[in-house]
Amino acid sequence: MSERKSLRKDTRGAVLAEFIIAIVPILTIFFNFLQLAHLATARLVMKHGAIVGARAAAVMTNSHNNTPDQKGKGLNDGEIKQGVILAMANWVASGALTNPTVTITDTSSYDDPYNWVTVEVRATYHCDLPMAPLSCGGGRTKELVETKRMPHQGANYK
Repeated sequence: MSERKSLRKDTRGAVLAEFIIAIVPILTIFFNFLQLAHLATARLVMKHGAIVGARAAAVMTNSHNNTPDQKGKGLNDGEIKQGVILAMANWVASGALTNPTVTITDTSSYDDPYNWVTVEVRATYHCDLPMAPLSCGGGRTKELVETKRMPHQGANYK
């Protein structure tokens, strides 16, 4: 008489089942850490762009005619915005940061040429890794904002 095999004592495939159960949370944690590292790097790139813009704005803005060596009167914001975009060039070109906008606020005046110049940089960050909505606040995009300010480097020529 042949002995009948019992499934209760058969352990073949148990390791595969345990692996499948364990790999899902491990991959979820791994991809979330990877996405958070990518997001932190994007914030550093945005911060660098804002600092570059603030440094340029400190010497280039001429809204109140207190920077005599600059051409004309005005913010000269075209050159400042171009410098900010170039500071973030690789991230903008790759599509990780899109729609970058730069806002320049010059609070200096002819009487107080050393007041603050503020540069605000905004861009949309695209969370593109698997399970990204978990670490990007529930969506596939996240709005990043960085603001930096420096004293205006104008002069008071009377």
